[in-house]
Amino acid sequence: MDNNTLYWLDDVISCLGILVGVGGAIFLFTRRKTVPAILALIGFLAMALHPILDIILYRLIAYNSSSGGSVSLDYTYVCIAGPGFFLGAVLIVIAFIMGFREPKLPPPADDPPADLPPVAS
Repeated sequence: MDNNTLYWLDDVISCLGILVGVGGAIFLFTRRKTVPAILALIGFLAMALHPILDIILYRLIAYNSSSGGSVSLDYTYVCIAGPGFFLGAVLIVIAFIMGFREPKLPPPADDPPADLPPVAS
């Protein structure tokens, strides 16, 4: 395989992983865990900046330009995709922690002991 095929394969695998993550966020919506679902959805969309910018900046703009790319494209890519990937990872971790945490149940009601007869009204 040539180098260009490996780069496309990396972007395809990244996009598939992000689609699976968005599907997991939708699954959390069906379980009525809205806050973790929203955090996971935002996290996976922030992580999607990496392959989307890679495709737009390097595959479309730099490939079609006569110079073959520039330093400003490199800085733009790193300054957007890096923090986006980090923020996405942090949001996904928080979403998983909140999603798997058991809800706090109220204390049980005071039930009368079983050996007492019911109170007639």
